[in-house]
Formats: sequence, structure tokens, C-alpha cells
Amino acid sequence: GSLKTFSGIPYAAPPVGNLRWAPPETVESWAGIRDATVNSKVCYQPKQTTEFYDDGLEISSMSEDCLTLNVWTRANTTEDKLPVMVWIHGGALVWGSGSEYKGEELTKRDVILVTVNYRLGPLGYFAHSELNDENNGSSGNQGYRDQIAALGWVQDNINEFGGDPNNVTIFGESAGSWSVNVLQASPLSQGLFHKVIGQSGARLLPLTHLSVASDYSDSALEHGLNLTKIISDKKNTSLDDLRDIPAEEIINRVEQDPTYSTTFDTLTIIDGEVLPEAVSAIFLKGNQANTPVLIGSTADEATTFDPKIMAPEFAEFLKYSDLLKSSINQILPNVDKKIFEYYPTDTEEMSKESWVNFYTDAMFTAPMQDWGNLMSTVDSQAYLYIWDHHPKVNGSRKLKAFHAAEVPYIFGSVDNFDIDFNEEDVTLSNNMIDIWTNFAKTGNPSLPGVFTWPPFNSTSQKYVSIGVVIKEKQNLRSEKVSLINEGYNRSRIDFK
Repeated sequence: GSLKTFSGIPYAAPPVGNLRWAPPETVESWAGIRDATVNSKVCYQPKQTTEFYDDGLEISSMSEDCLTLNVWTRANTTEDKLPVMVWIHGGALVWGSGSEYKGEELTKRDVILVTVNYRLGPLGYFAHSELNDENNGSSGNQGYRDQIAALGWVQDNINEFGGDPNNVTIFGESAGSWSVNVLQASPLSQGLFHKVIGQSGARLLPLTHLSVASDYSDSALEHGLNLTKIISDKKNTSLDDLRDIPAEEIINRVEQDPTYSTTFDTLTIIDGEVLPEAVSAIFLKGNQANTPVLIGSTADEATTFDPKIMAPEFAEFLKYSDLLKSSINQILPNVDKKIFEYYPTDTEEMSKESWVNFYTDAMFTAPMQDWGNLMSTVDSQAYLYIWDHHPKVNGSRKLKAFHAAEVPYIFGSVDNFDIDFNEEDVTLSNNMIDIWTNFAKTGNPSLPGVFTWPPFNSTSQKYVSIGVVIKEKQNLRSEKVSLINEGYNRSRIDFK
């Protein structure tokens, strides 16, 4: 059928005034016909810290009234019952919007695409004792609650767009992948989706707890007091006063605070409701959604996170060998020291490559395999990939298979990153769209007649390398990965 897009559909009440930081409330219905030809404003967000991923958003294009979603469908009637793919955008839970992603190509494969906005950064992930009082003793994780509300909307309404509410795939990249990992674990989202695709991100690391401090993190309430001080100059500001501060001012304050934009790992918390315990603990008990997962990462995620490019003012003092050592000690304080053998620092050039490799493996390669291993507690299959294609960006392939490089291939839209798409890229893009939509339809990413994708488990360790050639392989960086995952395990405290 012809493509129909419905933009800016509200799935929850605007979280403004007394609803700032509250769990999403039911949206009030409207009379007559609502204009669905324009995107809503995007959720408030600070400027990007890396120029490479900066989308140049103006603050005038932002609003707190941003809890909307977009539907892309080619269904002809409400009887079509097409599989639904719900995209949760990335951006560290601080940046991004659903409207950056287009559904023209995916919908040609008989699926419906839904893209979602959710509250971000200081407005989406904030714990405060008075918020606890309003909500059964829990706060924080507001952005995740928004995503869950959007999935509830899909259950209630997607049949009107020709979609099948009993065949919903949630998928996301980077913080979108963190999100689908959390949604798979959360008791609040059970039954709202049937398949999960995670691209480059999981929240299986030791998590911050709402009210208890640990070796690796203050409590979320303590982080909330720090944020309160950043946005109001006082640590003990009342919730009413905080709700009176204009959102624009909150964003300006956060932009001026260097620590805020580097502490993304503390945004996802064990709040007692969205996450009653750590994601890893929920999976270990087999309490996650028993749904098939397609999970993986890119071969060279961290080439775009070069600390010298991100902090040019310190570049001359930074040695990659020191950076690497401090990264390992900070991220994995309890790791077996054998890890250093895998990331040599004999020369600065080597150290730079080792820094990229370690950051890639610790933040992406290892967590995705951990997710695959933890799927052994349920009977649904896990399928693992590594994306190893080097796109040409500004005439060069030096960034290799960088973080988020696969996203334009999945949406068949080359606007991102100015990738020069040649014929090889178009073929790769079509193959990936086939794999992703096939998984959404059947729960299996194999391409009938082309290749059979072996499930991943800790014994066989089979995975698929996706590039111009797509092939089955075994043992993805296994020695390094198991050291890293053991290191994370030793740092965990199981909060009850």
C-alpha cells in the first residue's frame, strides 16, 4: 500500500507543571480531527558533547510537551495485522528524538514502524525524596516509564493503523539498546512486546541504587541532590521550587556543568518499580521477558569517542597509555590484571589503538555477549552479530565500523554522518533491512535460501559477522570478553 505517516501523536499527558518528573499520566482525548502531519517538538536536551554526533538542534525546537510518537505504515486496512517495530532512539538517555528516524524503507517489508520520544537527561532521570513521597517511595527512571507508556499505547491503538499488537518488536541502538535491555527486564513492561533487538548497549553493569550507596556509585537520591544544586544553586530546594524553574534554564545550567555530561551510567537506577533489582540479577533468575533477542555491536565502536578530540583543552597532557590504565581501573576496578596483556601500551600509537579497543570491548562487545549468555535462563533464542563494515565518511574509511554506523543501513537512509553510499552499501543496507524485519516477523534473523543464523550460547559461541559478506563465525574476542565480564561480576552488589 502507499506510505502513510502520522506524526506527533501524544501517548501520555504533557509532563509539565506538577507533572514534571512524575510518572507519565494518561493523555486526555481530543474532540474532532488532530493534525498528524508535523512532528512534535523534541524533548529538552543539552548540546551534544561530541561534534560528530551533534544534530544542531536549537533550543526553540524543544519542549517539555514532547511525549509523542510517530507511526509509519503501508497497511491498507485495519485487518492487515502487520508486525510492528518500535524504535527507541539512542543518545546516552540525554539526547536525540524519534523524529530523526524515517520509515520509508522498513515499511516496504510489510512492517509498521513506530518511533518514540521520551524524557531525557535532567528531566527524564531524576530521583528526589519528595518525588518518592508522591509515588510509593520510588523516583528516577522517568524516561523508561515513558517508553513503557508508549508500548501501552501501541497495544491499545496500533490495530487502527493495520498493526498486530501481538507481534511487537522493540529495537534500539546505544541508549536505545540500554532501554530495550531494561524493558526486557522490567516487570512493568511484561507482555507489551514479543521480540527484542539490541544494537550496541546493555545495562548489565553494576547499577546505581535509589537510596543505597555502593563502592562504585552514590545513591540516586544523592545524585539527585547534586543535580538539584546544579539547577537551583541549593542542595535542599523543594520540589515545588524545582518545578517552577523554566526547563530552558535547567538545560543551560546542565550544559555549564562538565560532570553532568559524563555520568550516563548513573541515570539507570534500581528504583524498586521499573527495576526492582539489577538488570543482571533479573536475567540470572530468568525473570526477564522470555522473548527472542537479536543483539550485537560494531567492530570499532569507540573510534568516534577519542578523548583527545572530546577534550581538546587537555589533549597535550593526555597520554593514551595513562588514559587506558585509568579507564581500565575506573570501569573494571576488580578485573584480573591479565587484561593488560590484551591492550598493549608499548608505544603511544599502540596505546591509542588499545584505548579504542578496550573501550569498545568493555562498553559494547562484552555486555552484548553477557546479554546472550544470560538468555540461557529462558528458552527463547539469542542471536549475536558483530557489524564490521567500514563506511566512507568525508572521503575516508579511517573511523572503521564506528558507533552507530549501522543505523543508516537499517533505516536505508543515508542522511546520518554523510556516508558515501555506493552499490556495496546499498546491497548491505537491503540485506540488513531483510534481516531486521525478518526477525520482527518470525523471531529468527535467518534469510531463507540465503543463510541460516545459528543461535548464540556460551558453549558454541556462534555469531554472525555482518559486512559486505555476511558469514557465520565463532568466539568473538572471547578471552578478552570473559575477563571483562568476570570483572563486572566481581564489582556487583546485589541490592534487594
